[in-house]
Amino acid sequence: MDDGRARTLPHRATARRPRWDELPGDVRAAVESRVGARVVRARTQDAGFTEGFASRLELAGGTRVFVKAASASRGEHAHAAYTHEAHVAGLLPQGVPAPRFLWTLDVDDWVVLAFEDVESTTPRRPWVPDELAAVLATLERAAQVLTPAPEDLLPLDTTADLDPHLSFWRRCAVGEADPGLAPGPWRHRVAELAALESRCADAAAGDTAMHFDVRDDNVLLATDGRVLICDWNWLQLAAPWVDLVGLLVSAHGDGLDAEHLVATHPLTRDVPRASIDAFLVALAGYFVDAAGQPPVATSPWLRVHQAWYRDAALDWLTVRLH
Repeated sequence: MDDGRARTLPHRATARRPRWDELPGDVRAAVESRVGARVVRARTQDAGFTEGFASRLELAGGTRVFVKAASASRGEHAHAAYTHEAHVAGLLPQGVPAPRFLWTLDVDDWVVLAFEDVESTTPRRPWVPDELAAVLATLERAAQVLTPAPEDLLPLDTTADLDPHLSFWRRCAVGEADPGLAPGPWRHRVAELAALESRCADAAAGDTAMHFDVRDDNVLLATDGRVLICDWNWLQLAAPWVDLVGLLVSAHGDGLDAEHLVATHPLTRDVPRASIDAFLVALAGYFVDAAGQPPVATSPWLRVHQAWYRDAALDWLTVRLH
């Protein structure tokens, strides 16, 4: 699909986040008290799509820590996400490729999380084959560690719980959503897509704790050779191949051979084709629906990215369903 848009679509500066000096004094004081040092420099991380604070903090003495924070009273979506992330991050077993979780604080109506600060970069976009291969290998290791889902993480929502959120084509089929949002010839195949989508909950079911939001901006390529996955706040029970297929939507959109990767990767090579189709159809419907929603002031690039993923998923389905 790569028509140059992946080269102009921003992958940095996609979020509007508060700076360190914009946080309430009580929050800053609590963080400095917890780390036992004064913050001398803060580098706001502007990738992603939430409005919460996320910054690499350099402390007096030269050590660093990565801190996230969000307020409930400001109506921030990030507060619920960060609160859940703190719960999950504290329970992830050793061996999960994630930054080390350090601590969490509640300050008034703010939730604050701290992680090890990892010297790293995010993967380049369009995807570079070697970096993509390293990320896909990491997803395989994560699936091994998280299958079956550790007891400490349970209960988790399942694909059946997610089904109402992955029902766009079925809502179109009964007139509850506008199929005109689907670009090109897909608007004439709504019944077919609805039938495939209805199989997703069963097709993608499993006992693996899946991240369910693996994107390039949630991946760190550390200078010490590690590949780490961040932001574990959407953890769900699903089949162990779900994160890989979700990530490969962007690989297909960047012009790489996602079909070859699905056919050869250990997580997907033995999965029935129809199961992957059902999940991919549901995912495409989600992006069609989301991209058509009103803009979000705190995340000006969110709908643009969702529209790009919509087009990439539908283009991949064109290959798979011809």
